Amino acid sequence: MKNKSYILKTIFLFIIIILFSSETQSQVVVIDPGHGYTSTGADPDGRTETEHATALAVGLKLRTKLQNSCGNWTVRMTRSTRNGWVSVSQRRVMANSWNADRFISIHCNGGGGTGTETFWSKSSNTPNASNSRFSREVQDQMVSKGQWFDRRSSEDRPYLGYTLGVLNKNNAIGILNEIGFVDSSDKNKLLNDTWRDRFADAYVTALLNSLGNCSGDSGGDNGDETDTEAPTTTISASGGNTQSDDFTANFNDNDNIAVTRKFYQALEKYGDNWYANRGNGFFNDNFNVLYSGYTIGAGNWDISDGHLRQSNTSSDNTKLNTFLSQNSGLPYLYEFSAKTISTSGPRKFGIHIMADDVTQTQRGNSYLIWFSGEDNKVRIYETINNQLNFRAIGNVVLDNNWVNYKITYSPAFGVIEVFKNNKSLLRWTDTSPIKNGSSISLRTNKTSMEFDDLKVYKFRVDNTQTITAGSSVTKDIRRRNGKIKSLVRDGAGNWSLPGNLDVTISSLSRQNPNILDDTKLDNNKITLYPNPTDGNGTTLQFPSVKNEKSVIKIYDLTGKKIKTITYKSSNTGVVDLNIDTEISDISAGHYFIKISNSRISNTINFIKQ
Repeated sequence: MKNKSYILKTIFLFIIIILFSSETQSQVVVIDPGHGYTSTGADPDGRTETEHATALAVGLKLRTKLQNSCGNWTVRMTRSTRNGWVSVSQRRVMANSWNADRFISIHCNGGGGTGTETFWSKSSNTPNASNSRFSREVQDQMVSKGQWFDRRSSEDRPYLGYTLGVLNKNNAIGILNEIGFVDSSDKNKLLNDTWRDRFADAYVTALLNSLGNCSGDSGGDNGDETDTEAPTTTISASGGNTQSDDFTANFNDNDNIAVTRKFYQALEKYGDNWYANRGNGFFNDNFNVLYSGYTIGAGNWDISDGHLRQSNTSSDNTKLNTFLSQNSGLPYLYEFSAKTISTSGPRKFGIHIMADDVTQTQRGNSYLIWFSGEDNKVRIYETINNQLNFRAIGNVVLDNNWVNYKITYSPAFGVIEVFKNNKSLLRWTDTSPIKNGSSISLRTNKTSMEFDDLKVYKFRVDNTQTITAGSSVTKDIRRRNGKIKSLVRDGAGNWSLPGNLDVTISSLSRQNPNILDDTKLDNNKITLYPNPTDGNGTTLQFPSVKNEKSVIKIYDLTGKKIKTITYKSSNTGVVDLNIDTEISDISAGHYFIKISNSRISNTINFIKQ
């Protein structure tokens, strides 16, 4: 009996040790600074000092940041010294022997290009979808925090012509990131210590978003607790709260671990109501009055006790649309509150984002985030050529109480995430994301609903942001009274309360007659006809003033710019510009055309037949 008791205690102790080890070393991250010199100073790969030094410096910074903020993770490096060269196969063997969960290989590019790119491999021992998602996450963060041109996130073979050896048969979900080019102007950033810190921050954020929460305490009692502490954000302005023109907003974002997403909004006061410049990608409506910037389709839409109410319970596709330029290429945050009035029936409602044609039943090309009280589900649909396509589904409890909803979308990488009362409900990645949108649209299905506080924020990279102010229609703030707002999120999905800063633009009167009234769509209307067009007699119509230069850009559906036209007006008034020559050589398909001058900054879509 004594031996049996001893054996049981030994087994129990062994299990405890295993569990404790698993808990305190919950994730293993391997950092692979590319290349390096041998112990004798030789350069086997023939790389430049810039590449050797940058990869190592960023890798060391990354290790320090992870050790400081994620003490319960195990962080290992394939080389940690200048003369630490090992072959790519050795690096992969090292990662596999360490049972790596994530593998980041850090490199710099060559060939005279510019920008950052991230590769994954189909020849690794982990699922393609997981590697692709991690690659997109790293690329997203490097573009944002490193302020790089976005080259691509891709499986390696289509571009490199071979499988990256360091990822071949690697058991970790892994990527190889080319930070920038050593033989172009990129080099200035690669050798800058501040920028190297930002590159390391980008990797940290990507890892947190991929692996989830970590603990800064490597041996304390809280290592396995879920992070529920919300981040905070406050705002100040360089030079104070009174400005005469463009100014810098300073954001102070804090979290117990790390802030991973940052959004801001610029508002301007019209009478007693706060609106935003939709041409610049911002939107705000608190529904004190029915905003004249909406186009109302099916449904009974009106204002009731400071809320937007839709009371029609017979239409299965109601519409409330508004123009909103969504062409920045950076993530957007869409936010609104909603309350279901109907207690029976479908109890369905939602919003189309990135829509390109709200005159069509399914809003042309868009994403529909759709809530159903009928089965307590949230779904993501993608509309392609006005056809609904189901993409993802999640669970949600829907009742007749007020609820806050948030939706984030990254046009660069197609990642949509849906939140209810700041808790994530559903996340889906579109491998062929919609890059541009010109409208958003609220929608219900035989359901009486109330909405409030419809807002759209734009992504910001850093803790400073230039806010433009003045009488031009392209400015963020075009009224004397302005406001800046901020929302941030941490890696665990916790959202901050809004940060707020009121500003006065001293150079503007409260109702400056020279400022375009954004509440009236006709003042900045642009038209293209015929649409669709076969390229004959295609006329672009837009307002301009004498001797003013208008810049006209044509984009395809991927967001790639294919044409730029510069036009100088000879008179003040409406311009009728024939663009047959400019579109004669483009292939049939859907396109966006954007016009910018002192009066307008608008985007519409057209079809070339």
